Amino acid sequence: MKKTIILIAFLTSCFAINAQNCKYKVNEIDKFTGKFTKITKPKTVIATWFTAGEFSVKKEDTNYYFIFNYGLSKYSNFEAYSINTGAKLMFMLEDNSIVTLETKDLIKGSMSVVYGIPPVYVCALNNVVYQISLSDCQKFFNSKVKTIRFYRSESNGKEDYIDNEIKERNKDDIQQLIRCIM
Repeated sequence: MKKTIILIAFLTSCFAINAQNCKYKVNEIDKFTGKFTKITKPKTVIATWFTAGEFSVKKEDTNYYFIFNYGLSKYSNFEAYSINTGAKLMFMLEDNSIVTLETKDLIKGSMSVVYGIPPVYVCALNNVVYQISLSDCQKFFNSKVKTIRFYRSESNGKEDYIDNEIKERNKDDIQQLIRCIM
């Protein structure tokens, strides 16, 4: 009995800690469709000198999604990138397993210029949605993300990718986001 009470107290404190760290853009039942939707506020997981990537996680009834926003910048002008339908987002975990997701979206990147000396050219790819299975969500609890590979397309249609090593301080972010929607 004493062990059961200790276990319940421990689990309650774990959920309370997680609940305090969860911030949501949406956490409601849609009044028209009756679907329960929960979307976390985005967290920056990738941050380098010329790239930035933030994730949020969405749960809609029993379906799970990653929502990815990615920014690329250069000192020289370049054509905007896009995300084609079927483009991959891959996660290499610390146990060297791979989680591969594909988008059903077609996203055209938007370009902007930050004027300065020298000017910086920025391409933003926003709200790219990748569906994730419950079993793949579980993989993130078993091992932290080590590297993210993000596929994109150049204006001429050529597909390429960018690999981003995840800094130690950001390795818990994906796990925390998924905990917030479970």
